[in-house]
Amino acid sequence: MQRTLNYGAMPSIWVPLPFLLTAPCFVFAAAFLLMWQGEAALASRWTPVTLAMTHLLTLGFLTMTIVGALFQILPVVAGTAIALARPVAALSWTGLAGGTVVLACALGFGLSPGFYVAAASMLGLSGLVVLVAVGAAISHRIVPAAEPLVAGVRLAISGLAVTMGLGGALAMVLAGLGTLDVVLFTDVHASWGLVGWIVALTAAVSFQVIPMFQGTPAYPRSLEQGMPAVLFALLLAWSAAALLDVPSLQLAAEIGVGALLAKYVATTLLFFYRRKRKADIGTCYWSLAMGCLALAILVHFLPFERDQRALLTGVLVIAGFGMSAVNGMLYKIVPFLVWYHLQCDARLGRERVPGVKSIVEEARALRQLRWHVVALGLLLASPLAPAILARPAGLFMMLAMFLLIRDLGGALRLFLRLRQP
Repeated sequence: MQRTLNYGAMPSIWVPLPFLLTAPCFVFAAAFLLMWQGEAALASRWTPVTLAMTHLLTLGFLTMTIVGALFQILPVVAGTAIALARPVAALSWTGLAGGTVVLACALGFGLSPGFYVAAASMLGLSGLVVLVAVGAAISHRIVPAAEPLVAGVRLAISGLAVTMGLGGALAMVLAGLGTLDVVLFTDVHASWGLVGWIVALTAAVSFQVIPMFQGTPAYPRSLEQGMPAVLFALLLAWSAAALLDVPSLQLAAEIGVGALLAKYVATTLLFFYRRKRKADIGTCYWSLAMGCLALAILVHFLPFERDQRALLTGVLVIAGFGMSAVNGMLYKIVPFLVWYHLQCDARLGRERVPGVKSIVEEARALRQLRWHVVALGLLLASPLAPAILARPAGLFMMLAMFLLIRDLGGALRLFLRLRQP
C-alpha cells in the first residue's frame, strides 16, 4: 500500500532531538566502563559491571532512541500526534535519562537499596508517561497504510510494560523488598526487553523506514501485520513454559521465534539484494544489523555453555542488531530533521539551507561504521578471551561513539547557527 507521509504534522524539532542526541552518550559511558573494568565486564552476564553496561545500552541508547523516534514517526506516518508532545517528551526524557544513570550506578558500584528504589521510580514514571501518551495517540483513527506500524507499536509497548513490571520487581528484590527466583525472572525480563520490546519495535519501525529511506518495496502485509502478534504470542507461551518449567514448550516457542525472525531477516536482505539503487550508508548499517540478528538466532541454538551463549546472544542482539540499526537511523533522521526545520523557517532563504546529504556527509558516517564494525567484532570475541580483548573492544566502541556524537553535534551546531537572527 502506498504510504502518504504528513510532514506538516511534525512536532517541534526539540521534541525528538534531546532523545536522539543524548542516546550515544550512554554508549560512551558503557564503553568507558568496559575499558575501565576490562575482563570483569565480559567474563559473565552476572557481574555488576556487565549488568550496568547492559542497562546503559538497552535503556540509555536503544530505548532512548526508539522513544524519541516514536514522537517523530507517529504523526508523520500514522497521522496521529502525541498530545502535549513537548512536556510529555521532557518528562519522559528526564525520567529515562535519570533513571538509567541511577540504575547503572547502583548495579555497577553496589550502591545502597535506596538507589534501586529511586531508579525503579524514575524509570517507572517515564515508562508510564510513554505508555499512556503513545497508547492514547494510537487509540485514535489512523491512516490505513500505517495500521501495521500502529499494531506493531501497540504490541511492542505491551512488551515494554511487561519488561518494566519484571524489572521493577527485580529492583525491589535487589533493594531487599521481597524474594523471587532472580535467575529465572532475569531470563524472562531479558527476553521481553530484548525481543518483546527492542526487536519487536525496531522491526515495526523498519517496516516504515526501510522502504522510505532505502527505496525498497513495501514489506509483505503478512509479515507487517503478522510478525508482531505472533512474536507476542510466542513470548507469552515461552514465559509460561519457563515459569511452569515445561522445557519442551520453551524449546518449541524458541524455535518459533527463531523462524519468525529469520523470515524477517531474509526478506530484508532480499530487498537489498534485488534493489537497483546503489547501496548507501543506511543500507550498510541495516545489512549489518540483519546479519547480527541472523547470527544471534544461530548462536542461541548452538551447544555453548549456557552463560556464554546468553552473553554472545546478548552482544549480537544489543550491539549487533539494535545499535547497528539505530546508528543507521540516526544518520538518516537527524540530518533530515535539521534540513526540514530549516526549510520551514520563513526567516531563511532557501539558498542558505544546505542539502540534506551535506549536513552530515556520507564519508563521515562510513568512517563511524568502520569503527563500529571493529568494536563489534572485538565485543563478539571478548567472551572467548576477555582478558585480552575486553579493553580494546571498549576503546573502539568509545571511538565509534565519539564520531557519532561529533557528527550529530555538528548537525545541531549548523541548525543553531543558521537559526540565529
